[in-house]
Amino acid sequence: MPRKTILPKQISRRAYSIFFIFIIGYLVLVYKIIDIQFINADFYQEKVENQNTRKIGLNSGRGTIYDRNNKALTDTKVSKIIVVQKAQILNDNETQELVDKVIKYENGELKTDIEYRVLESVVEIETQNIDYNLEKKLEERDVIVEDKKLRYSSDGLLSHTIGYISSVDKIGQYGIEKDMEELLNNSHKEYISVFKAGQAGNEGNKNVGILKGTIKTVDKDDDDKHIKLTIDKDIQSIVEETVDKEENPSAVVISDVNTGEILAISSRPTFDQYDLSKYIYSKDGETMNRAIQVNYPIGSIFKIVVLYAALENNIIDENYTYECSGSMTIGKNNEVLNCNKLDGHGLQTLKDAFSNSCNPAFLDIAMKVGKEKIIEAARKLHMEEKVDIGLEEETFEAIPEDISIRNLAIGQGSMEFTPIQVNQMTQIIANNGTYKPLYLYDSVLNSNQNIIKTFKSDKNEEMISPYSLSKIKELMKNVSKEGTGKELNDLPGGCGVKTGTAQSTVNSIKVNHSWITGFYPENNPKYVITVIVEGNENGNKQSLPIFKEICMKINNKIK
Repeated sequence: MPRKTILPKQISRRAYSIFFIFIIGYLVLVYKIIDIQFINADFYQEKVENQNTRKIGLNSGRGTIYDRNNKALTDTKVSKIIVVQKAQILNDNETQELVDKVIKYENGELKTDIEYRVLESVVEIETQNIDYNLEKKLEERDVIVEDKKLRYSSDGLLSHTIGYISSVDKIGQYGIEKDMEELLNNSHKEYISVFKAGQAGNEGNKNVGILKGTIKTVDKDDDDKHIKLTIDKDIQSIVEETVDKEENPSAVVISDVNTGEILAISSRPTFDQYDLSKYIYSKDGETMNRAIQVNYPIGSIFKIVVLYAALENNIIDENYTYECSGSMTIGKNNEVLNCNKLDGHGLQTLKDAFSNSCNPAFLDIAMKVGKEKIIEAARKLHMEEKVDIGLEEETFEAIPEDISIRNLAIGQGSMEFTPIQVNQMTQIIANNGTYKPLYLYDSVLNSNQNIIKTFKSDKNEEMISPYSLSKIKELMKNVSKEGTGKELNDLPGGCGVKTGTAQSTVNSIKVNHSWITGFYPENNPKYVITVIVEGNENGNKQSLPIFKEICMKINNKIK
């Protein structure tokens, strides 16, 4: 009887090890197949495409920014591009002649052939002018002609608020583009994929474009995200058309009295969002958003705060009177404060003093109230805090503790505010003390313009002494009828305003910045409008005509 063969233990262990390694290798192979085909299929597909194709963008690849009525504020301008294989240009005289016509159409004369001497095998040329016949001839020669959406419009509407992206990596650098970078980037891509191998990849593909080996792809899905603002594009256009006629730097903010929504926000001078290099050495501040980024002395606008402090603390009432002689002496050094009417206003009521913006009268009121109560009133009116509309560039400054009562009374000295802070304060006045925080972002939309997220302010609405502020509101109406804003007395619907002239220096030259802030119309006001026009070396300009023209145009718009 033969013996049973017993394998040595060493051979048995090796067999088990080999089997185990085989199983592990098999599982790794299965996982890799699953990973390639399912888990990270998009990643590997993109790697293959990048090796074999060149993607030519037909838009910025970013979510669109819309106004309150879903009107696009970005991606509205369209240009034409032609895309052609470089080899085809070099080897086909007829194609080269047609392409030369495109270049000639654009510039009036023929460029050199530098466009063809590129490392890429595909040439992309942007053109603003190409007629129908030339387009058809190009397509007959297998040259693709496509529309390309440009991120920004040529008029630069809302440029400072929208901001700009880097020309290299398309990352937001300023304004909304920066603040909403994570949401806007890589959303809603449109591009054409050009196969570097010519015919490769063409077969069996039903989406082939005019250029052989080229597939147009629109990457649009439910994950695309777009931003809806509170901005009204029509009102924004009215504002910019108006301020563009003014040579001096300016800023305008318009908000909704009842909601705090920012309807328009403008800063001038403006800038080219496609070419920031031209402003590197400029001293004109083209890229600064003056509405939120620049702090100014506000002059007599601050008399609103002084008056509020006096009324709220029962220091004065409507029976207050003051005899204005044209100046007032104050302090140990006998410092003189002049009135804007050098020979004096004479005996004035409270309404007269506010309407005439009488400096001595308001210094008298301020001295009665005291610095602490005035600064406390400014804080209640939210003037010593950032409005915080969601843009990183926004700044604010605290009221200096060592400010003199003289400067506090008339809004001068080292006390400065941004136009949007002044607008927020005016909103509280116009709404009879109901504080509605100003805000810019409304919601996030999908590609069907359906709301998928609503922005909510973390600030609470509050009532701030409605009696005192309603009194100030009535006094502001009188300013537009009989006071420093009486040029507005024929404005349809009327308004309530406070004007201000703030002394400053620009390049060691004394200048006056002109302010006006107010509400429109006077009864059941809808809009709060704040305007500043800077004084500069070329002279001082008035903000009131800009305020009036904007109101007139808005009135005509809503009829």
